[in-house]
Amino acid sequence: MRFLLRIIFNSRYAPLLIILLGVLISYLISSLSPKPKKGIEVPKPTPVFFERVNQQDFNLKVLTNGEVRSVTEINVIPQVNGQIILVADEFIDGGNFKKGQPLVWIDDRDYKLGVISSESRVAQAKKMLEREIAESELAEKDWEELGQGEASPLTLRIPQLEEAKATLNGAEADLERAKLNLERTVISLPFNGIIKRKNAGIGQYVNAGSVLASAFSTEKVLIPLPLTDTELSYLGLPLGYEAKSFFLGPKVIFRSFVSGKNIEWEGRITRTSGSIDSQTRLVYGYAEVLYPYEEDPPLAIGTYVDAEIEGKKIKEGFILPNSSLKNDNTIYVIDANDRLKIKKIEVVGTDGDNIIVKGEINLNERIIISTLNSGYEGMQLTPMMLEKNEKE
Repeated sequence: MRFLLRIIFNSRYAPLLIILLGVLISYLISSLSPKPKKGIEVPKPTPVFFERVNQQDFNLKVLTNGEVRSVTEINVIPQVNGQIILVADEFIDGGNFKKGQPLVWIDDRDYKLGVISSESRVAQAKKMLEREIAESELAEKDWEELGQGEASPLTLRIPQLEEAKATLNGAEADLERAKLNLERTVISLPFNGIIKRKNAGIGQYVNAGSVLASAFSTEKVLIPLPLTDTELSYLGLPLGYEAKSFFLGPKVIFRSFVSGKNIEWEGRITRTSGSIDSQTRLVYGYAEVLYPYEEDPPLAIGTYVDAEIEGKKIKEGFILPNSSLKNDNTIYVIDANDRLKIKKIEVVGTDGDNIIVKGEINLNERIIISTLNSGYEGMQLTPMMLEKNEKE
């Protein structure tokens, strides 16, 4: 070893070798020395907005939509044959008519003659019956004078008397039918309505049963509203519900954009479907609006409307904004140490913007309404209360 060192130091490369040796020794010393520990980084508190839990009486609301349909829509059909000789001005496509208003007149001359003919037959039948009554009474008197016991029906002309009565009844029935056919030459409808489509006009010969027009009632309209089973429970209605009267059903506010304006109409749920649709798993609430065409603008057939249905009243419910509800019906609560606490709740209703919940919630508790993609139990927070004007 000494010999090797002597060679190295006596060499002309001795200075360079000494430097390299020093660097090697320094590296070995630094690598073997213990390294100081790094400090643990403390995560910064996450800023969140919150609102305090409010408690008050609350009306549940259900939001849905539907299309306005007619409750009554029929074909205008004559019950007698004949030529149309006159129609009302309202007997046009889109024409408004009143209940009982004459719309179409069919030539009634033959039917008037039919009434006259029937009246004549009734008069003849009455005379025949009067004659048979007199003959029967006379036969009974003659038999009593003979004093030969009880007379037979033939002797008293009972069969002839019954035949005369039947003839009169038949003649009177024919007269009523003739009068009815005469009345049917003037066609009207039993409701206020609108002519949807006209198919016949003046001069046209029509047969009984042919379609002259189609019309629908304007006295009320029907709006089928799809509902989930949960929404039906918010309304407090069972399957197969039927209101005893119109105003006893849940109130509905309908909204639509018509003629450049947002318009509202009021109606009522009058019944619900008796079963659940096997494909959509929905039920239907059927709402009605009275006299929709008396509004300005009217709630017309075919209008698509949004509906807000008034539901059950909840006493002293805990009210939270929709934005507070997280996955799996959980909410994020800020505890006294400004740390996140996860609570499970049950949603029992909504009014569209807010939810009513049950669970381990306290009045004035701070509920996080901010979106937290990776919130966890115990997370340090910086709470910030959302002011009312900011929310709006």
